[in-house]
Amino acid sequence: MNDLHYAVVVGINRYPAITDLQGARGDATRFRDWLVDPAGGGVPEANVALVTATEHDESKADVLSAVPTRENVNQALYRTNTAVRAAVEGDAAAWADTRLYVFLAGHGIAPFGGDAALLMANAALDLLGNHIAVRPYLAWYESASPFHEIVIFADCCRTRFGGVAAFGPPFTDTTEAPDKVECFVGYASALGDPAYEQQESAPDRSRGHFTSALLEGLRGAGGGTVTPEGRVTSDSLAPYVRQHVLDRTRNEPVPQEARFLRETSTPIVLAEGLRGVGSYPVTLRFPAGFRGRVELRGRGITGPRWVTIEGADHVESLVPGFYKAVPESVMAPDFTDGGFFEVMTGGGSVVQF
Repeated sequence: MNDLHYAVVVGINRYPAITDLQGARGDATRFRDWLVDPAGGGVPEANVALVTATEHDESKADVLSAVPTRENVNQALYRTNTAVRAAVEGDAAAWADTRLYVFLAGHGIAPFGGDAALLMANAALDLLGNHIAVRPYLAWYESASPFHEIVIFADCCRTRFGGVAAFGPPFTDTTEAPDKVECFVGYASALGDPAYEQQESAPDRSRGHFTSALLEGLRGAGGGTVTPEGRVTSDSLAPYVRQHVLDRTRNEPVPQEARFLRETSTPIVLAEGLRGVGSYPVTLRFPAGFRGRVELRGRGITGPRWVTIEGADHVESLVPGFYKAVPESVMAPDFTDGGFFEVMTGGGSVVQF
């Protein structure tokens, strides 16, 4: 485990004064699960703060009582800053091993002076200042430097609101950095654009397209993001997420284009010890409303390989070659091209059935 890695994870579904979301809270939980997985982020559970509302909180909330708020997030960050400084006190060399993850999922805007801001649960059209803005928070962490590495992922819209100022954190500690702070930031969409959820009939199955692609990539994507050294890095992750978010949203009014910022001397290692190089992630897109089991037949598949389809898109890791998808039910609709498809080297493709 990475004992000097910490995380603050925020997900908001319920917005009493705006429209609600379905997948943001679940996305936060899934990202937290990756963080604490020894085969994933390897962050100790005690070092991860999950900032979400409970279902009870959501059912009772109005705009003045809704949580989480800016204060909730700032308190989690403050406790994390205090904890890491205590952990490295007296050991100057340990600072180089510190990292902070910040994950934000919910409604968002692009305020004046900021490139993305997560709206908090108590936001409203006349309370858009209730937000966590990425740029000013990142600027403080680069200046005050409690951590050597900062990794931020923001799964929210970046719709422009020029009349809203971007607010930074309330922290005032400005300790000079022992060395350069390394930063890696991922945004769900381009500046000014929306971000989308994959809607499902069962709300707990809904999720953001960005977070889905992000977690697939962080787990290796069947080798699609794994370097020859068995690692997922900031450099191997970003192109995978960009391509797969775009593939999933091509039919939206504004296709979603993820953006990444890396200000590091070398790529940040996000996961290691992974295998599966040589196979590639492929999005299998089934007819609307299709549910059930599908058998995949083709290269390298020596026995029955069944996948359970619960939504329109299903990502499967496959080696390059020719395949056929065969539905278990004889009542299933006909698949395009009889279910035959080809996987090309590099993956990133979408097969439309």
